[in-house]
This record gives sequence, structure tokens and C-alpha cells, in this order.
Amino acid sequence: MKNPSLRQLLLCLLGALTLLCPLPLHAQGVFGTISGTILDSKGAAIPGAGVTITNVNTGVVRHVTTNEVGLYNATSLNPGVYRVEAEMPGFKKAVISDVNLEVNANQKINVVMELGEVTETVNVTSEAPLLTTQQSNLGQTVTAQQIEQLPTGRNLFSLLPLSAGVSQQVGCDGCGNNGNMRINGDRPRTQDYVLDGTTINAPVFGGQALSPAVDSVAEFRVETNSMSAEYGKAGGGIIIAVTKSGTNEFHGSGYWYHRNESLNARNFFEDPTQPKNPFSQHEFGGTIGGPILKDKLFFFTDVQRLQLDRSVPSVNHVVPNAAFRSGDLSALCTAGFDGAGICADPSQQFRFPGTQQLVPFNRISASQINPISQRVLELWPTSTVAGSVTGSNLFSFSSDRENRTTRFNPRVDFHLSASDLIFGVFHRQTGRQVSHFGILAGAAGEQISRQNDYALTTGWTHNFGSASLNDFRFGYMHRIGDRSNHGGGASSPSDFGLQGIPDCLSSIPNTESGKKCGTALVSVVGFAGLGGAGLLYEPANTLQINDTFSRLFGRHNLKIGGEARRYSIDNYQPGEIANFSFRGSQTGDAFADFLFGVIHTGSAGIQNAMLSTRAWSYSGFIQDDFKLTPKLTLNLGLRYQYDQSFSEVNDGLAFFNPFTAEWEQFGVNAPDTPFDPSKKMFGPRLGFAWSPIGSFVVRGGYGITYPGVIGHGRGGDGEPSPNLKADTSFTSGTNWSSLPPINNPDASAIRAPLPVNQNVEFKAWAPRKQPATYIQSWNLTLEKQLTGSTVAQVAYVGTRGVHLPINYAYNICQQTRESTAQFGYDATTSPFCPLAAEKVLAAGGSLYNLVITPGYWGLSNSIYHALQTKFERRFSRGFSLLTSFTWSKLIDDSSSDWGGFWSLDTLGQDFYNRRGDRSVSAGDIPARLSVASIVELPFGLGKKWLNKGVAAQVLGGWYVSTIYSLSGGSPFGILDNCYGYCNAAHMVSTRPMMIGDPLPQDFDQTIEHWFNTQAFDFSGNYPAPGLVTLTGEGDPNKAFGDAPRFFSNVRNPLVNNLDLSVQKDVALPLGEQTRLRFRGDFFNLPNHPQFAEPNGDLTNSNFGRITRTARDNRTVQLGLHLFF
Repeated sequence: MKNPSLRQLLLCLLGALTLLCPLPLHAQGVFGTISGTILDSKGAAIPGAGVTITNVNTGVVRHVTTNEVGLYNATSLNPGVYRVEAEMPGFKKAVISDVNLEVNANQKINVVMELGEVTETVNVTSEAPLLTTQQSNLGQTVTAQQIEQLPTGRNLFSLLPLSAGVSQQVGCDGCGNNGNMRINGDRPRTQDYVLDGTTINAPVFGGQALSPAVDSVAEFRVETNSMSAEYGKAGGGIIIAVTKSGTNEFHGSGYWYHRNESLNARNFFEDPTQPKNPFSQHEFGGTIGGPILKDKLFFFTDVQRLQLDRSVPSVNHVVPNAAFRSGDLSALCTAGFDGAGICADPSQQFRFPGTQQLVPFNRISASQINPISQRVLELWPTSTVAGSVTGSNLFSFSSDRENRTTRFNPRVDFHLSASDLIFGVFHRQTGRQVSHFGILAGAAGEQISRQNDYALTTGWTHNFGSASLNDFRFGYMHRIGDRSNHGGGASSPSDFGLQGIPDCLSSIPNTESGKKCGTALVSVVGFAGLGGAGLLYEPANTLQINDTFSRLFGRHNLKIGGEARRYSIDNYQPGEIANFSFRGSQTGDAFADFLFGVIHTGSAGIQNAMLSTRAWSYSGFIQDDFKLTPKLTLNLGLRYQYDQSFSEVNDGLAFFNPFTAEWEQFGVNAPDTPFDPSKKMFGPRLGFAWSPIGSFVVRGGYGITYPGVIGHGRGGDGEPSPNLKADTSFTSGTNWSSLPPINNPDASAIRAPLPVNQNVEFKAWAPRKQPATYIQSWNLTLEKQLTGSTVAQVAYVGTRGVHLPINYAYNICQQTRESTAQFGYDATTSPFCPLAAEKVLAAGGSLYNLVITPGYWGLSNSIYHALQTKFERRFSRGFSLLTSFTWSKLIDDSSSDWGGFWSLDTLGQDFYNRRGDRSVSAGDIPARLSVASIVELPFGLGKKWLNKGVAAQVLGGWYVSTIYSLSGGSPFGILDNCYGYCNAAHMVSTRPMMIGDPLPQDFDQTIEHWFNTQAFDFSGNYPAPGLVTLTGEGDPNKAFGDAPRFFSNVRNPLVNNLDLSVQKDVALPLGEQTRLRFRGDFFNLPNHPQFAEPNGDLTNSNFGRITRTARDNRTVQLGLHLFF
């Protein structure tokens, strides 16, 4: 990053407000607050009263004093159980026990003191109120008991959908992994995951990068709307998790959980006559925590190991039979040969490559078979099962997959004094996942993904007297995206005789210093191909510093803070090591082309250096929670955010700029970043909480948040320079035994001028100045506490996404003017198309795409409205219940995930008619119900029934917990094949014409016929001004379809799921709290098939049918868990 001092100086001015310049300040609220008012029996405030707040488990004490209006405030408390004591001369000592403080909660505890001697004590043992009476935010806390006892599948964040407004994209192609949650209509992967006060978001893809072990987490909270100004860098929600701390007593656990195929039900589409697919999963580990110095120094640690093995059948792959392998292709001629070996049907006769000379009897001698082809044949699996394609057999096998993952999470808390607390947490996650793609068995067909991730968080909390506190955090996370090419570490192109293809970087691990980078992709028309996806090695680091200063001024609880994050991302992704296709263009038969070794097309991707990008993000905030009256609190805040654009340390990012028809290389006679950062990212936060009576509160809030940008030169942030990364294409007719010289980019000359005819197939361009993406959110909430343990809530919630990024090519020419006008919109011309085309084509380049107008990526928007209700009963008398319901509608014109890596819909149809793409969103779930319960059966010692003898031992200690989910389906959308009028990169997704109702009222909807397939016309043959071709000519018989992007009435299948956990605790004579828990978890207990979306491809024989499930059928997990 060049000359950042001016930017840092500007930010220092903001940092000065926090008293800690030049360190940027900010704190994520993983702690909680206990606050309230000390009153006498007549309701008058008592200034100067001493309040002692004690953590029951650790003995750690916090002392504060009420101010001039009787208010006290104790912030930055670890979640847990507390005792609150109030003392004042002339009054009896008041004690409130069993105050349960949750993560990021502000627990209001008002104390009424009675006149009397200070030596007298009044004990109050009442539960803390469930109402949120001082904050306007919406959210849901998931407690330690819920994490421990609900059927989670050992996945902590599977409990996120327990909160109203949270939905999970199910049954959609391209949802991505661990990133398909939506919170109040936000984009997937825009949430910020915070663990112990610092982010664990993946800096490239978004979503959480680390998954803490379930047994290491004390509780977590989902902030869904109108959060305070402390929070930013998120689109719709913040997930805040806190790890467990040690206490004054030693406690720990050991566990083992197991799944296998014999316990699980078959998939709905599996053949019941065949054996089940092998599956085995073991998860085991343990925890231990306790004091190092009582009341001072504590530790907690855990370790977890996952071992998963499974086999997936891969059937009926077409492979060459023995005759074809030997060069005998005579079976191609069914019309018969004459005496000279010439086939009577010329179409069944092939020739020698590059000539018109026919091959007698379609037989290639062993000496004529290319040696590279012969080596590939040795790798190609064999079979004796005859196939329907001439010269083929069918090969079936079991694709073995494995997952080995280890997690380790130690934590230390040190209470230096009554005023100082420091802590440190280290998260370590290592793993190795092996899968097979294609038909290659053994090491040559393996694709290996590795994990070598860690994160460190440290914190220091200092109390400046009774009214002021500072909370500092430092975090560092290291994550590596490490995926081998198929055969990586075991093979290379040179093993097959392919010469001249450079090695990968010697620094890439598990490649024998770059010598074994994987198997080349080989495809022969009519036969199963070899090889697959390419190599990825991507170390990424996030450094985070934040701090918050809090002070109680009269009725004002003021917080000032800020944050700095530094992203450092290195990327090595050359693509496939090489790929070659054989299509019969040289001999008349694809397999003959392969045997002779003469390709139709081929390429090799070369990257000679890491793409190393860096960026800083700064933010600062001020938050004032103003207690205007005893019943009304105002939440007033402002946050400012500044996100730098990513720069490449060696100036290795470039655009092909259609304005000038020249390469624009960032840092070479140009700024070193693709974008000019926005300096206008101010996010106000306004809210109120009004409690007219003690058991009822009205809350409301509004806020603006800025998600920021994910990635490093992706999503429109620039392309790797051709001096850094380049592809070489091999022309048709090339013999792969004598490949031409590879276009090897010179990384040492990375700043050299780029000729316009080199790799002009650009895919990304955007202007430097772009409006910042932001999310507006608001809510109005009514909340009523019904009993000491139950609360009901109803809320109206809204969000609006503005300038959202859209996943599309920037360089598409529009429809013809007449076609655009047909839809009632102004024709927009792009003057840059002719300029770029003229210069590129004149220089001998190949023109793939052309720019659109406007050219920035923030073209999309969304709107979300919802009615959300919640009923929550805290665990009491052996029963807890959490029920949430969301009734909502989400509309947008693009539903891509945030990074554009997994698109939840398509690229769009007409980029000059954005309104034409507006419809219900891919993430629109009209209604969703979630019910979670924990029941302790009323039998056994100390219970109401069967509390003696053998019956008490056998029937006591049983728990039953459930999670029930009922959710409407996401909308279904359909595409055609662009009528052949996509641009050359096929970056347009057109839709069909509507000629009927896709779901008539009397339609009999089944998985065999999910919608009316006759409602669409895919020909595009309409007498209207039509689409523009690559040559700029319009076809009067072709036009864009009028089908909506997604149908509101045609929905993917709903989700109807019940998970059940049955647990039995048995006390062991090894200590007062030692017990062994037997546990059985049943996921999808009723065994309902959870169907995926129907097939929407007209060219597929399953068009309109559902042929797969989105989730597994019933799965069973058994476990043993020892607590001590």
C-alpha cells in the first residue's frame, strides 16, 4: 500500500475522540452489562450507594457506585450467573441472587432498599427480567443448555434458524457451503461472525472461517436488526459467540459420538434392493477447566477430532473397450468394408489426421498410437460391461471420501486486580478432506483439501473507578484455502510425456516442490473424461485491533470506540494444469483423434507468482444510551467506516479499460488500487425502549450498516495482470507430443506495458468511483413478560439493500434499440463497444465481451418486510420452549451471494432493463416456523412421580429435546439456452416466453410433474425487434422472454422437519457432579423426504421433475458424554 499516511492521519482525528490515537478503537459486545437504579422504599434515588457484583462461579468481584441520579452500570462482564449486593449507611443490605447474564445483554436490575441497619440483609431470589427494556435491537440468545441438549448434529451454528428472521437456503443449486444463511433478507455471506470479541469471517468468501467446537462455546447471540453503533462490517446480522472460561472448581467432559449407514434411512431415490452406501463418522474429544490461582487465574481447554469415511456410488461411466484401446475401431463401420478396407458408408470411415487418406478397416496399428495417448489409456479404467455407444463399456465404482478434522481451543483468564482483567484464546483447526472427481481411481484421481487455520484473540479490560471502563481487543486469524488439482502430489503432465508445461510454484506445499501439480484434463467426445478442477492455494490473514471506552454520565451511558482490520490475501490459482479435448475434427472420429494424439482444443494455465493483495478497513463509533425517564431510554449512535480498495503488492492487478481500449495496470502510471474508496460511509443508529408498565415494553429502531467488500481482486476488483497469469491456447490440429512453446508470463517484468492484443478476453471492468453498498434496517417491537420465565414478542421488521453488488459481466452489448424500446425503456448506447472492438480486432486479439453502461457493480437493490413473533419460556420446572414465526416477503433484482462465488440465481437477462429482472428473491421464504423445546421427564429422585427405588433409578434423569421446522419453499426460476444470442462468454441468462400458467389452480403437482412444462416457449421466435449478436446485428425474429426471474406461485418444495434428542443421565459415584449421559439424536425423525428444486433445463429429459433431495432422510447419531 503506497503512502497511506494521509488516510491514517484523517482517521487519527476520529481516533482522538477515543483518547487512544493513533490506535483505532472498537469492541464487539461479547460481554454483558448489569445496570439499574438503586431506590428507597418511596421510589427516590439513592446516590453514592455501593454495588457489588460477584460472578458466582469464579468469585470475581466488580465494585461500582451509584451516581447522582441513583444509576449504576457494570459493563464488560463475562456471561454467567451473578449476585448483586447494594449497601448504603442507614439502609439494610439488599442481595439479589441468581442473576443470569447472557452474551451482549444489558440486564436491568433495579434494587429497592429498606431503612435499617447495614448489618441487616434482605435477600431477594427472583429471576432477572426477560424483557429488553433499555435497547432497541432485535436478536436471540442461544443458551449453554440449548447448545448442550438440543439436537445440533454437533454443528454450533445449525441453531441460528431458531431466531425469527433467520432462514436457510435449502434445495438450491450453488448455495455454497456454510454461507447460505439469510438474516432479515440480507445477502448470504454478509453476516459478521464474532468469537470472543474479534471477527472469524473468511476474508475472501465471507461466512465463518473457523468452526469452534460445540463443547467450547458458552453461548451465542444473533443480532438481527437495529444493533448499536458498536457493530458494523455486516449486511444484516451479527453472530456473537463466547467460549467457556474456567471457574474455581475443576470441571470437564469426555465424549464420543457415532453415525453409520446401518442406523440411517435410505435416501428417497436410492434403490432399495442395493446395499446401503458405506458411511462411518466418529467424533470424540474432551474438555477441562478450572483454577490455576483461585479467584484470580483460570483456564479452559478442549480438543475435538472428527473422522468421517463414506463411499458414494459412481455408475455407468463410458470407457473404451478392449478393441478400441488396441486401435481396432472397425466396429464404427456397420455398413461393411470392401477389400481395400474402405467402409461402404463414408460417414463411418475415418482418415489419417491432416490428410484425406483413409485408415484401412478403421484400424490403427500399435506403432501409430501416440505414446502419450497410450500412457493415458493405461490410466483409463477398464470394464467388461458392454455400453450402448460403439466401442464402449460401462465402468462403475465407489468413490471413497474422507474427512479428518481436529480442533483445539485453549483459553486463559487472569484477574490481575479488581480493576484489570486480561484473557487470551487460541483456536486451532487442522484437517484433510479427500474426494474423487471423475473416474480416476487412486492417487491420480484424488482431490485433497487441507486446513491449517488458527486464530488468536487477547483482551484487556480496565476499570477506571466506578463509572469508567476501557475494553481492548487484539485478534489475528490465519486461514489457508488449500485444494489440490486431481492427482496433486502424485502426478504431473510430464508423467504422461507432455512436455513444455511449466511446473507450479515450488513454494506450493504437497507438490514435491512444484514437480507434482496434478493430472491434466483429457476429454474425448462420447467417453468419460479424466481430470477436473484446478489447484488453489490461498493463505489469508486478518489482523484486528479494537477498543471501547465506556462512561456513565448522569443518565447517559456513553461508549466511544473504533476498529482497524488489515486483510492480507495471497492467491495462487492457475486453473487446470492443462486440458485437451478430442472431438473428431482431425480424423472424423473423436477416439481416433485421441489415439493419434491430435487435439481439437487445448490450453495450459500458468501463474508465475502469487497474487498478493492487501487492504485496511477503519471504523469509529459513538453510542449514547440516554435514560430520558425511568421508563424511556433512547439509543443514539453514529458509526463511520472507511474501507480501502485492495492493492497488489507487485502491481499485479489490471483491467482492460474499454474507455481507452488499453490495459490499465494498477500501480503502473496509475493508482495502485482499482477503486477509489468511499469517504461517505456514515451509519446513524437511532432507537428507543419505552416501558409504560413493568411487564411491557415498546421498542423501535433504525440504522444503516455497510457490509464492505469481500475478496482481493475478485468481484470486479480487477483481474490478475497477464504478466502475472496467462493462459496459452493450443490450436486445432496440434499434436500433443509436440506442443508449441507455452506463453510463460514473466513475473519479474510484471510492470512492463501490456499489448492490447494479449489476452483481451477480459471479464471485469468497473469505474473507479462507485457508490458504497449499504443496508437500511428498522423495526417496531412489542414485548410482554407473561410470567417470571416466559415472554412474548411481536415485531414489524424491514430492511432495504441499496447499491448491492450484482454478479454479471460488465461488458455486454445491449439489445437493438428497437427491442429495448419495445419494453418501454429508453435505448442506451455504449460508445465504447466500437472503440474497443476496432482496436482489439485490428491488433489480432479476440473480442469476447464489450462494456455496458453504467459500468459499476452496485446495480442491485432489495426490499424486505416481515411480521416476526416469538414466545420464549426459560427452563423452569423441567421445561423450556422457544417458538419463532416469520411471515415475510423479499424482492430484489439479483440474489447473488456477496462474493459472487455461488450465485443463488443467474446473471440477469437484459442489463439495460434492470426493472425487468425485479421479482421475488431467490431467498424469499414467505413463512417459517421454528419450535425448540427441552423437557426433563418428571420421574426419579427429587421429582414428583416415581421418585423412589428401582423405578427412580431407571426412569429418572431422562431428557427429551426437539427442534421442529416448517418453512415455505423458495421460488423457482427457469432459463433457456440464450437462443444462441449470449455473448461469446455466455454471460447472459435469458428467460423463455410465457404462453400459459406454470401452475394452474387444478394442476396436480407431484415430483414427476412439479409445474406445467407447456407454459413456456423457448424458441424466441416472435415477430419483434430482437437481440443483438456478436457482430452487432439484430435478429428480427428473436426477443428476450417475458417470464419473471422467479415465479411467486411456483415454489421449490417446503421444509417439514423434526429433529429429536433423547438423553439419559446416570450419576456416577466418582464425585458429586460426575454423571454419564447416554444420548440418541434422530435427525428428520419422521423420515420425510426433503426434496430439492425441480429440473429447469429444457434440454434435460427430467425437465419439470424432482430427482434428488436437498437433505438426508432420517439420520441417527449415538453418543456417550461423561461430565465431571
